[in-house]
Amino acid sequence: MRGNFKRIFVFLAILSGTLFLLLILSSYGTVKYSVREILSVLTGNTTGVRATLYNQLRLPRVLVAFLIGASLAVAGDSLQLTLKNPLADPYIVGISAGASFGAVLSLVLKEYFGLTINMELLAFVFALVSAFTAYFVSRKDGKIPVTSLILSGVIISFLFNAAVTFLVIFTWRNIVSLHFWSLGSMSGVSWNDFHRMLIALVVESVIYLLFRRKMLILAAGEEHAVTVGVNPERVKSIVFFNVAFVSALSVSTAGLIGFVGLIIPHITRLLFGTDSKFNLISTLLIGGIFLTACDTVSRTLFQPTELPIGAVTALVGAPFFIYLLKRKAGITNG
Repeated sequence: MRGNFKRIFVFLAILSGTLFLLLILSSYGTVKYSVREILSVLTGNTTGVRATLYNQLRLPRVLVAFLIGASLAVAGDSLQLTLKNPLADPYIVGISAGASFGAVLSLVLKEYFGLTINMELLAFVFALVSAFTAYFVSRKDGKIPVTSLILSGVIISFLFNAAVTFLVIFTWRNIVSLHFWSLGSMSGVSWNDFHRMLIALVVESVIYLLFRRKMLILAAGEEHAVTVGVNPERVKSIVFFNVAFVSALSVSTAGLIGFVGLIIPHITRLLFGTDSKFNLISTLLIGGIFLTACDTVSRTLFQPTELPIGAVTALVGAPFFIYLLKRKAGITNG
């Protein structure tokens, strides 16, 4: 009973902390706002140029960063449970790199060949290609070893990143385009991006909830899953489609952003355990506020120059990745 009260307290602290931090983080930028001014703008009591800047530029950017962070965090949790691999996430597995190639390819086809193919659709197709390629390449004797998954993901990422570089250079596009797709940026997002990412997050969350029990069963082992009537390949296919879907939209909106899906699920499981009713919402909130904080750092640290958001997440994620890799290797060897 005491444990339940503790989890409820932690959850409420995360919820209230997220709302408070969103308010605080949205005050920082080239144009600074006080908390009182923000509340006045949100309630409609303040109008004018500053209110317009906040409503049309600052607020959608903060909210889109939150939604993308939340989506990638849930995607990482889905992959880690389904593949029974604590190092799985869309970036490391190569799904994000495939989506990036699809997005850039759609731009090239439209500009140089007159073929109009929806960017999100093409990003989704190549995200699926990279997801299933990494899965089948790393699978050995019905299992997916940690090292094999990482190596296959790295190879696929190198392949698609090289292809993106080729497309950018070959078509004489500005090198800034390559910078955007390889390191990520929230600049230029709008309310349309917010609406798309909100729908994507809702769809992802519904699918996650419908299949969470089966993912947890898979995390206990495929042999056990089969004995209780769970079809492992069907669950994996659905999870891959779900992860590819949100990864494609995230990459199309903000470019490549790594390590969010790797870090956040571990933090959530540390707070609430593997199987808790608070896991999904907590993963959403922590993932969202983490990426929002990283975006705030990226746009304020070197004003007026903007640091790529992928560089900020990598500074946090890379050491965490090394820690997990060493810990997993120690457990395996021990």
